[in-house]
Amino acid sequence: MQERGQQPRAWVLARGEYDQRRAEVGPGVPEILPRFPADAPRNRLGLAQWLVHPEHPLTARVIVNRLWQSLFGTGLVKTAEDFGVMGERPSHPELLDWLAVEFVESGWNIHHILKLITTSATYQQSALVTHAKLAADPDNRLFARGPRLRLDAEVLRDQALAVSGLLRDDVGGPGVRPYQPAGLWKVVSFTNSNTSQFKQDSGDALYRRSLYTFWKRTSPPPSMAAFDAPTREQCTVRRERTNTPLQALVLMNDMQFVEAARRLAERALKLHEDDDARARWMFHTALGRPDTGADLADVLAAARGFREIFRQDVGAAQELIQTGDSRPDEALDATELAAWTLVANTLMNRDDFICK
Repeated sequence: MQERGQQPRAWVLARGEYDQRRAEVGPGVPEILPRFPADAPRNRLGLAQWLVHPEHPLTARVIVNRLWQSLFGTGLVKTAEDFGVMGERPSHPELLDWLAVEFVESGWNIHHILKLITTSATYQQSALVTHAKLAADPDNRLFARGPRLRLDAEVLRDQALAVSGLLRDDVGGPGVRPYQPAGLWKVVSFTNSNTSQFKQDSGDALYRRSLYTFWKRTSPPPSMAAFDAPTREQCTVRRERTNTPLQALVLMNDMQFVEAARRLAERALKLHEDDDARARWMFHTALGRPDTGADLADVLAAARGFREIFRQDVGAAQELIQTGDSRPDEALDATELAAWTLVANTLMNRDDFICK
């Protein structure tokens, strides 16, 4: 991690050919960009100091644009990966400049900028759209309505684990290998490779944040790939968002999501004895808002329907609640737990669960 004792030498190469040296050059930055600080060392530390110098116009703008993108789905500069001449012009240049200055003057405080944006009237607008607004601003580049976007793959998984009570949020440690179908690694691996066989983790390792999921580039975790998680073969500043039937199948059937639904159902059954209270608590826990009368009626109708199905097929109820590495509470009635597991699973498939 230390600089070399002797600085390497470099030259301008004619047409880029290594044997056609011209003028010798030293560490520095292009003249079109802000000058290197006079007191900064000519090494990586100096480059870092130059990047975050208060007079540097670009770094703060790039960062606040990415923060805006994370909250609104699209940055003030849509091409978040390209602020050059080939990139798109900012939709609100004065706002971008103001946020960049505010960011620097706050001591590069990311929490301050996020709080500033999320408490703004622009962010807190309703995401509902009228025909007039859609016609005038179809891509919401004028922010006529609040942001609405499907959550990223990692966030979706972490959210399901969080509402179920399974999520481990401790920081650091080695990568983990949660659920995935067997045999996927074998068909794309060298025989003697240390990743030729997938060996699933057990216990708490299954419920770590998705950030810590071990990633095999030739066979990425399928549940995340279905939700457009990048392959990590190159830096991806702006993710694509697709909408496919496979995503609904993952949310309904993937072991991680079914287990999370069962654990959410267990919490509801232990906290409340009557259906109304269970439905209200589960709805609020999963979606973060109180239910309406129509919402409550839908949840209760689903619970009654699932309960009747599992009363006629107790074996199916037992099979459902055994999903996942964690064991179901034996003190709870299997039919009741299976019914509320499917209620929880239904809530986790709602548009307002998978979208912000």
